Amino acid sequence: MTARLLELRGIQKRFGGVHALKGVDFDLEAGEVHVLLGENGAGKSTLMGVLSGAVVPDEGVIRLDGNPVRFANPRDAHGAGIAMIPQELDLVPGLDIAANLFLGNEITNKGVLAGAAMRSQAQDLLARAGVSLDASLPVASLRMGERQLVAIAKALSAKARILIMDEPTAALSAVEADHLFTVVKELAGRGVGIVYISHRLEEVTRIADRVTVMRDGAVVGTTSPDAPQATLVQLLVGRPFSDLFPARSAKLGAPILRLEHAAFDPDIPRAGWQAPRDVSLTVHVGEIVGLAGLMGVGRTELLSALYGFGANGRWRGLVEMHGRPAALGTIRAARRAGISYVTDDRRGTGLILNHTVGQNAVMSTLKRVTPFGLVSRALERRQVKRALEDYDVRPRRPEAKVVNLSGGNQQKVVFAKELMSEPGLLLLDEPTRGVDVGAKAEIYRRLRGLADKGLGVLVASSELPELIGLCNRIIVMRAGRTIHEFGPGPDEDAVRRISEAEDLAA
Repeated sequence: MTARLLELRGIQKRFGGVHALKGVDFDLEAGEVHVLLGENGAGKSTLMGVLSGAVVPDEGVIRLDGNPVRFANPRDAHGAGIAMIPQELDLVPGLDIAANLFLGNEITNKGVLAGAAMRSQAQDLLARAGVSLDASLPVASLRMGERQLVAIAKALSAKARILIMDEPTAALSAVEADHLFTVVKELAGRGVGIVYISHRLEEVTRIADRVTVMRDGAVVGTTSPDAPQATLVQLLVGRPFSDLFPARSAKLGAPILRLEHAAFDPDIPRAGWQAPRDVSLTVHVGEIVGLAGLMGVGRTELLSALYGFGANGRWRGLVEMHGRPAALGTIRAARRAGISYVTDDRRGTGLILNHTVGQNAVMSTLKRVTPFGLVSRALERRQVKRALEDYDVRPRRPEAKVVNLSGGNQQKVVFAKELMSEPGLLLLDEPTRGVDVGAKAEIYRRLRGLADKGLGVLVASSELPELIGLCNRIIVMRAGRTIHEFGPGPDEDAVRRISEAEDLAA
């Protein structure tokens, strides 16, 4: 019997009083795409840390081709042919592709960098990864999907036999994700074993040969990729799929936001920025309205233009807040109108990572904690304590640095920051990107609860099940225009109809 490419048996790891891995078994065949699912804190990252040499296990055995191995550090794992592509790509934007591929392993000739040789070999590596890019291009000029493929090429430059991919599609468009899936399948076809970590259940059937689910530091099940999504959710969170989405309220109030043939004219046109050109929609008190459509159709731009974020300009057409004309276009105007905004990039624009949870939480309500122009620490502590409790931020330590929190808890801090100002309208862009299923359910519950209390929500999401399960109505966009409207109906037929509308809008 041929030995498996990789086996992990009985892996245990404790960090102080936290039992992070509880005797985990995991294996990988050559040429297999093994998807690893689990909520934040399930132990996925620690397990992959063990495999990549970043974490030394307390107990357990790692075998490659049937032979026991021990990794004291990432260099050992790297030398054994194991490469990890983290969610936050470790590329240097200021260098070109070739320099990134050979960073730390530069080719020299008599002590001088052999630039031509590196570019030539880099071009071959890119071709192996299915990337048709010029190796002399600076990484800063690449789209996120192209950077992801460059990261794969970099892993292949080390002759990786095992490739660990952590949330590789988190920031990709649908087209970029499709290309990535093709490349992953081609690599598997050449015998590379791939551990693919994802929060997106819809990716499982497209990419996986096997699926393993972790919860609370242990493996709770391994299934085939065609297992029902409800089964995967039950394994992930220990409760039925139907519990993810709270019931909608049928009672809606007066219009909060109303747009009729509205368009936004930026002062300075930006390449790749799809300005709203003809948008008609209404968000009522207590209503959650979804924006659907493929990446690049203008969903993000609509939200950012309403909030006055990222581009200066002016609206034309009918733009009303609470039945009155509204001169939106700046953040100050939006905040005065009772609008808050959660961006799609919590780490880049939603939070100040090196500041504490407390400092981030009160950023939108500074006036409340500075009654005489100076920060009142007592008021600040009360505000922060309420935010941590209301949004169940873990750990509940105001002094903790945001950068050290999980993705789900970082997103909770973003929500707390924006909702502490008690807005009437909340704009959400990809609110659950990179967030595990359990945290998603909590976000959905909180949004429905806030809507029941009168908040209006306009949310853009790439995940159709999310929009269908959460929203009262769904608007499909194309090229900066609203083109279709659908009512609620969390069923397969709704997925099909909206998917068809998105395809037509492409």
